[in-house]
Amino acid sequence: MNIRALKTLVKQGETDTIEFKLSTGQLARATETLCAFLNKKGGMVLLGISDSGEILGEKVNDATKRDIANQLNRIEPLPDIETIFIPLTNNTDVIVLIAKPSSNGPYVCNGRPYVRIQSTTKVMPQEEYKRILYSRLPTTAWEDQLSNHCTIDDLDKDLIKNIVRTAISEKRLHESDSRISIDIILKKFNLIIGDKLTNGAVILFCKNEHLQFPQSLLKLARFRGNEKDEFIDQKMIRNRNTFEVYEEAMAFLSTYIPVAGKIEEENAFRVDTPAILSKSLREALINAIVHRDYSVNSGSISIGIYDNRIEITSIGPLPHGITLQQLSKRHDSFPRNPHMASIFHRCGMIEQWGRGTYDMIKLCKERGYPKPKFKETIGSFSVILPFKEPIQRVEIPMPEDKIFLSLTDRQKSIIKTLKSGPLSRQEIMNELQHSYSVRIVQIDLLKLCNLDIIIKSGKTAGRFVKWSLKR
Repeated sequence: MNIRALKTLVKQGETDTIEFKLSTGQLARATETLCAFLNKKGGMVLLGISDSGEILGEKVNDATKRDIANQLNRIEPLPDIETIFIPLTNNTDVIVLIAKPSSNGPYVCNGRPYVRIQSTTKVMPQEEYKRILYSRLPTTAWEDQLSNHCTIDDLDKDLIKNIVRTAISEKRLHESDSRISIDIILKKFNLIIGDKLTNGAVILFCKNEHLQFPQSLLKLARFRGNEKDEFIDQKMIRNRNTFEVYEEAMAFLSTYIPVAGKIEEENAFRVDTPAILSKSLREALINAIVHRDYSVNSGSISIGIYDNRIEITSIGPLPHGITLQQLSKRHDSFPRNPHMASIFHRCGMIEQWGRGTYDMIKLCKERGYPKPKFKETIGSFSVILPFKEPIQRVEIPMPEDKIFLSLTDRQKSIIKTLKSGPLSRQEIMNELQHSYSVRIVQIDLLKLCNLDIIIKSGKTAGRFVKWSLKR
């Protein structure tokens, strides 16, 4: 698009597919309008145009482009938005944001769906949202639909074997299951129909990022303060299986959740007082992974860390028959993805059906932590975990404790495992209580090595490397 085409477009005025905004100061409202366009036949927002149609433009720099990207990230599912900068003679640009029609909706912005009525953007009525959503749902549950692009060779077989070993140790599989083939195990897990893998098998175990579903998307952010106004850090994890999503999320959370603690005598590790209960955090994260609506293409799990809380949001409302009020009590369990939930249950990551949120509330009350809150907006569900104290007021560990500040429970388990002597990466993974991907364990080993806690010997790289504690 050039300046001549721009002038022709502006002469049309605002319509059901064109919106003018004076500057990026109105970017939040512009994003709501883009969401509305996505829910209809598409459209464009022009930034740097007055309501009367005067072409003014505005200064564009790297911060402007970051602000645009951050605002567009608030639309779910991930939208297809084209950004065009049209230079003017006064060293300014008109920014054109084009929302292309899509069948991946309905779309929401900050948890709310929007609709365009003539030249006005409004919140979409809940009944209309549900009508669009249910009209696009398949008759077969998403996890049970057949996958035509993956085979057993594309799955992480080591991860599957680790899941089986863990389930046996949890007494949720029989010892004899350790000797059966991968395809029989997958049939036992209801992840193969005939000779075809299901979507559930792919989202759980696929190791090939190019074959993983695009809705396997994790958005991570640390915000400054208690609002979404400014990022300290943000990260997007794409095309990973659910166990890698869990590990990536926990690694990011462990980086930013403050822990007050001290080293006690005859204890190699500090006694931690975290700003939030790790059990509640794990439960909320696993619920988001297991219960989210994967039928919404390009949907995501979003985790926001603020000064006073953590919010974990997943696409999809509460299952039919469950209300917000019931979450604080024992209630029937209606998992949206029962086969996925069953596998997390078998390996001990879900303890009892229908008690997760109830136990979170009970445990927080017993330990003196603020109780979690639950929020349902149109198209998504959020768990809000308040910190015991705001981040800026949490006690900072003494200097001699700094080396342990960044260690996760998993990294501590690796150290304990290595007390028995040098072990290879695979031997360490076999000893750990839960199943972790090779990549995640390798990252932990390198971090412990960089911290001068462990050393490697033997081969310089690969699976034959031996790791041991530094004496």
